[in-house]
Formats: sequence, structure tokens, C-alpha cells
Amino acid sequence: MKWRSLLALAVAGLLLPAASAQLRIPRPGSNKDKDKEKEKQQKVEERERKATAKNVERYEKLKTFTLDKYANDPDFREEVDEAYEELMRDHTQRAYEKNIHRNSYLRTVHEDTWRVHEHLYDNLLVQDHVNRKGQALVPPESEKAFAFKVIPDPTPLAETLSTGTIYVSTGLISMLESEAQLAYVLAHEMAHVHLDHWKERVMMQEGAEAYAEAQQKKARRIALLGTLAGAAVGGAAGGSVNSALAGAAIGGIGGAVAGYLLNRPLVVAWDKVQEDQADDLAFKAVLATKYDPREIPKLYLAIEKITSRDRRAALGFIGDRKRVKQRLEKVNDLIANAHKAEIEVQAKQGFISSTAEHRNLMAELKRDNGIMAYYHDMFEMARTNLSEATAIRDNDPAAHYFHGKVVKLIGRTDEDMRIARDSFYKATKADLRQQNFGSHLHLALMMSREKDFDRKAVADNFDTYVSNYARWNVERAMMATFPPNLDSIYEYMTMYGDSGWRPKVPDLKDLPTYQVLHTLALSELEKMDRRREPVRPEAPARQVQGGSTEALTPAAAVGAAAGAIAPGRTGQAVRTGTAVKKAVQQKK
Repeated sequence: MKWRSLLALAVAGLLLPAASAQLRIPRPGSNKDKDKEKEKQQKVEERERKATAKNVERYEKLKTFTLDKYANDPDFREEVDEAYEELMRDHTQRAYEKNIHRNSYLRTVHEDTWRVHEHLYDNLLVQDHVNRKGQALVPPESEKAFAFKVIPDPTPLAETLSTGTIYVSTGLISMLESEAQLAYVLAHEMAHVHLDHWKERVMMQEGAEAYAEAQQKKARRIALLGTLAGAAVGGAAGGSVNSALAGAAIGGIGGAVAGYLLNRPLVVAWDKVQEDQADDLAFKAVLATKYDPREIPKLYLAIEKITSRDRRAALGFIGDRKRVKQRLEKVNDLIANAHKAEIEVQAKQGFISSTAEHRNLMAELKRDNGIMAYYHDMFEMARTNLSEATAIRDNDPAAHYFHGKVVKLIGRTDEDMRIARDSFYKATKADLRQQNFGSHLHLALMMSREKDFDRKAVADNFDTYVSNYARWNVERAMMATFPPNLDSIYEYMTMYGDSGWRPKVPDLKDLPTYQVLHTLALSELEKMDRRREPVRPEAPARQVQGGSTEALTPAAAVGAAAGAIAPGRTGQAVRTGTAVKKAVQQKK
């Protein structure tokens, strides 16, 4: 038993110090832990600052080398110019593809109906608003032409082409809290073109290889000098051939190390220097146009907040969280120091933050982007956008409907369910066009879960959903002949006081005339498409005086048909149209 007691004491002796040590360990969240974490973070930031400074230094060295070579080496200058022209051709083609393929159409998925936008955001008022704001920010001395366009994408993106075209996504604009913030984003993108950053980037990419070759030659010289110096030192120290050889080996190692350091791949953060330059010019442009630069820090804080909730919002370059923090610090420094006096003077006269026009248009954009975000499962952005859209414009049925859908989908509390139900109810009351019929379905489903619910009201909503769905499908087929941006026209008519407006259907007695003209026009277009030649396709012939024939262009053929149909004699329209069609086909 004695040995067991001794063993127990020994084990206790081993465990007690460990327990004591455990007690002495600082508790998680203690001041000591926080200090260590803060110190660690400071070291990381210091390393990042040093790396950034070193990178900027490399960038400036490469830029100096490249500019000198471009000025003095005709062959290099020709290479750069050809590469830049190729880039501009590529950017021109990209712009062309977006322009000719822009489209929008209504899509229905089960009970949801919304407008799909392709390539360019199909809202003329928003496009015009953004372009006007952008043009006002261009420096008066700039000889470049610019175009500011909105693309339909819930991801916050901004892209600048060398042609002067600037694309900003609906997702990025929807995050902005004021017109001043929009001005800053547009000015930043404009600055890249104004400062010739695309030409500079091409030049430096072409010059990087020549710069590396120059550095290799320099490295070889250093290696040779190192070898010779090592041999000399070794020989002098040892006074023998063996010592000299050893010194040469040491010198060779030194030269190799020098060569490695100089021949490392040139990793240059192209964006860092150019982004800082664009930020500087954008800040000045915002200030010059009397927008409030104190809105800019709020922009970076909003970006940081949203990207922390949903990493997909950081897919655009502006969402790089490290860069956001650096840019926030820099703009705060500009406000507090370099431009402090100017800002104080202008603040007394009055800054522009947002206008009524901007606020109203943002209701439409936030609604449309919120719907896009909903279908991309970007739920936080969808909820925020749609909530803000309904706060601006309370009579928008689509905004209420999709707000109800996203809150119902991700909601966790009774309050969330109440908000969703109220949104569906508001959508049913505001849906004068009976297009958001799904609101009746979801309202009925939510009502049916309530205690002592109104059975008749639930049944009525189900019935309305079915009836409006059928009605909408018939109406949509008829509306296919109207402009694709008809939804925008509805928006404008509502804004200008006619919320019950409907497009006028052509008079039935004129329909035969339209049918003839439509058939003739399609016939000519099909012939053009089949030939796919750059020259004008051979036109149909028509008889002229003397029995000869002359070319009849597609426009003339349609005009002939229109002229042949006398007003008020639509009964003869089909017969006349048939005759004209035969004339058109004579040359086939």
C-alpha cells in the first residue's frame, strides 16, 4: 500500500504544477491577449506598408525605364503602339457586342414576373442620369470622349475601356448612399482614361521584358565582379593558388546571390499606383463640381460592411478589403489635411449630397438590382435594396412583392413574417397592372397559417392569383408587338400622373394594312440576312414608263404597299398587298 501512496503523491505532484500553470494562463479576451493581438496586427500592417512602398519603388523604376525607352527606341515605340492599337480594337469590339446585344424582356417563373436585362441596363432615365453626371466630372481640358453606362449585374463592378467607355454595375450603384458617392465612383473610372493608364499599362508590360534583360546584364556584371573580388581577397589572405580558388568560389556564391536577387520575377501591383492616382483626381473632380467629399469615406465603409456580410460582393476590384482600408485612410487624410480649408469654405456655401431626381431614380435601380440579387441568392443585398426601394417609392408593387419574398425566405422571427405579409398585402393593393399576381398567392398562404383566419379572403386571393395569371399570359402575347422597354414607359407615365395608362392597340380596321407592311418588310429582311453581303442586296424591280424596270429598294417596296392602300379602303388591303408581294418577288 505504501508504494501506491507514494505513486499517488508523485502523480499529484506532477498534476498540481500543471493545474497551477493553467490557472496562471491569461483568460481568453483578457487585456494581455488583446494587446498581443493588437501588436500582431500592427506588425502585419507594417509589413504590408513596407511591401507596398517597395512595390511602388519598383513600379516607378520600371516606368522611368520604359518611358525613356519609348522616347529613344523607335522599334520599341512601334511595338508599344501596335500592342495598344490591338487593345483598343479588342475594347471597341467588346463595346460593340454590348451595344448590339442589349435587350430586356419580361420573364415568368411560376408565380414571379420580372424584367430581365441583358448587357446594358434597360432604363433610359437611369442611363441618361448616370451619363450626365459622369460628363460633368470630366476635366474641361480633356480632349478624350467618354460614355458612362450602367450594366445589369448585382455584383459591385466598375470597368473602364481604353475607348473611353465606362461601365458601372447596378450592384455597385445600389450600394451607394448618395449622388456624391456616385460622382466619386464615376470620376475615379474616368480618371483612368484621362490619365492614359491603359497606354501606360501596355507600355510597361511591353517594357518589362526589356527591363528584366537589362537587370540580367547588370546581375552578370555584379556576379563577375564578385567572383574576381573573391579570388583577389582569397589570394591575398592565403598567399596561395588554393586560397585564391577558394576565394573565387566564395565570390561566385556572392555573385549568384546577387543575380538571384536581381533576376526575381518582377511582381508589380499595377493597380496600386494607378488606383491611387485615379483616387486623387476623383477627389479633386468631386470637390470641383461641388459634391460633398465627406461622403467618400461613407462609401468605403459601406463597401467594407457589405463585403464582410457577403464575400461575393467583393468580386469586383473595389471590394478588395485591404485596399478599401488603405483608400479609406488616404481619403480621410485628404479631408483632414490637404483639402481641409477648401472644404470648410465650400461647406459654408453648400455642398451637393443628393438631388430629388437621383433619389427617385434609385428607387427603380434598387428594385431591379434587388430582384437580380434575389435570383442570384445574394440575399442580404436583395433585402437591403428592396427595403430601400419601398422606402423611396411606396406604390411600387414589384418592390413590395420581392421584398416580401426575400424576407419570407430568410426571415427567422415572427417580426420577419409580419413584414413579409405586409409586403405582400401592399403589393396586391399597388398592382394596378395585375402583373405581380404572385403577391395574392403568397398572401393567401401566409393568411391561411394565422389563427382564426378569414377563409373567404384567403379563397378570394387564390382566385385572383389564378385569374390574373391567365389574364397576364394573354396580355403578354399581345404586348410582344410593343417596344421592349414598355415597362420604363409605364414608370414614366406613373411619374407624370397617369398611373392607369395602357398602350393603345392599333385600330382593327387598320390591321390588314399593318399585316401587309409587316410581311413585305420581313421578306426583304430575310433576303438580306440570307445574302449576308456588305453590298446592298438586289432590289425587286418595278415597271416604269416605256416597259423598262428599275430597282425597288425595301423601303420603296413598303412605301409602294402603303401608297397602294388608300385610307378608308381597308377591305382591299389584303388584295392590294398580295399584288405588291408578287411585284416584290418578280426578281427572285
